[in-house]
Amino acid sequence: MKEILREPLFLLILVAIAVIVLMLMYQAVARDQKFGIKVENFFAGIFLFAISGASGAVVMPFSKLHPAVMAGRETTAPTVIGQLVIYGAFLFILSPRLRSTLKDYLKALLTTMSSDPCLALLLLMISFSALWSETTDVSLKYGLVILETTVIAIYIGKQYSWQELYPWWRTVNLCVLLWSLVKTNADGAGCWNGILSHKNQFSFFMAQTSILWFVFAFYSPKNRRLAIVFGLLASLAVQKGCSGASRILVIILLGLWFYLSVIKKLPVQWAVVSVILFLIISISLGIVVIDNLESIVVDGLKKDMTLTGRTEFWPQIVAKINERPLQGYGVAGFWQSWRGLENPAHSIIIVKSQFVPPHSHNGFLDLACDLGWGGLILFVLSFLNNIVKGVVYLNRARLPEAGLPLFILTYTLMTNLTETGLFGSTSIWFWYIVMSVRLSLDVSEKS
Repeated sequence: MKEILREPLFLLILVAIAVIVLMLMYQAVARDQKFGIKVENFFAGIFLFAISGASGAVVMPFSKLHPAVMAGRETTAPTVIGQLVIYGAFLFILSPRLRSTLKDYLKALLTTMSSDPCLALLLLMISFSALWSETTDVSLKYGLVILETTVIAIYIGKQYSWQELYPWWRTVNLCVLLWSLVKTNADGAGCWNGILSHKNQFSFFMAQTSILWFVFAFYSPKNRRLAIVFGLLASLAVQKGCSGASRILVIILLGLWFYLSVIKKLPVQWAVVSVILFLIISISLGIVVIDNLESIVVDGLKKDMTLTGRTEFWPQIVAKINERPLQGYGVAGFWQSWRGLENPAHSIIIVKSQFVPPHSHNGFLDLACDLGWGGLILFVLSFLNNIVKGVVYLNRARLPEAGLPLFILTYTLMTNLTETGLFGSTSIWFWYIVMSVRLSLDVSEKS
């Protein structure tokens, strides 16, 4: 088979077929607007599938389509060329549609940045962090990769309403779930990774998926039975992921939806206070689990006490951030094990076990490592800004779509207390940008 693939004539035939299909798709998108929307949703779904969770899908060909591959030190030239060709083909096919949909892109961008100036400053820090990074090329490449994800997220956020985003989101998550049921990738203890790289990230993603489908079942009687089946399958995946934190996350996210139906009737000021109170209680519950209630963590959730290790190296990370507090070490400039003793994080280790962490196991600390306390403060202010806008939108729209922004904020907060994924080419960052854009446009239009 490999010999056939290497034959010049066979390769020429494949290229010819690909060009013909490309031109036919281009013509179809140009002639039929509805077909163009479906193709755009499909291509965007491929992108979102590739960046699922904090790690992205680790199955072929999606592992090669992850944007971070372009910045990898070990990425080969054929992989780079292949990704450029595939995404270039996507853009070519969609170009008839993009000629019209991109006309208001700049307006949406300016509306979002003026409504959320802290996010605008954070994006500027990402753009220029290579200037103060010790590894300029690494920070430049990874910064561009994050900006690529951001540009696509801004387009999706400005182009589609929550009513359109919600089914698309559920469908992409469902594809990850179904593939993971086939390819469980169970470890020695029987814990599933699915098609994601780590069981904790897999469990968090499945917790999100289960809530999306259970909420859909509650608000859509016609599709209730099938939605409940999908929700239960995702719940099974949560259980099989062996993550105690993800089980707590399911409870918190379920509680959030009931809570939103109550505070929706409150004045905006009180609703904002209520949401912040809910988040504080959720964080406190997370800290209780982190902070050594062994009878709950070990016996009740059947989880080992690895969180105790996190609390041992978090102070070391904070000390390193304090050495460069305002701007950090640049995008992807801190965790660089390949640099040996020149690695800024080389001294971070758990003495008892000699474990060397590959990242902070906390998304907020990882953001601070890259962009300093200054970058983290900008994100926190952007986060609070979105809470206010999310409550305003909650009072103006109907559930369940009205609750999606606050759902995203809660999920982002809770999943980054003990794991990473907040900052980078991840679906967590993607949905945060989509939410920021969509809320800015919705609130400004209503105003």
